[in-house]
Amino acid sequence: MAFEGTDFGCTDEVLTGPSLFAFSYAEPGAAAKMLKTYAKNFEALEIKALVVEGQLLDGSQIDVLASLPSREEALTLIAAVLQAPIGKFATLLNEVPSKLARVLSAVRDNKQANA
Repeated sequence: MAFEGTDFGCTDEVLTGPSLFAFSYAEPGAAAKMLKTYAKNFEALEIKALVVEGQLLDGSQIDVLASLPSREEALTLIAAVLQAPIGKFATLLNEVPSKLARVLSAVRDNKQANA
């Protein structure tokens, strides 16, 4: 078979009858998203199996693979997670002088009211 010796060699056991293959090298979930969308419109399409890095998965795993974020989405999520602590730290640094100014203003107002 043509897949022998490749990551897709594990598909021999599920290759019965007509088969359609979709490949996605740059983004793992791209082919899964495409097939899942196509399967909604064509009930006769049965997803038999998935191969991810040489590992054979059951066709029911398509939802998991299709729900993976794209590379750009994943990088955005990582950037947001990394940025959150920095933003909170900057707010904290800004809050200290602000609180001091409010306390000094309250003390001044209190002294003026008592005088």
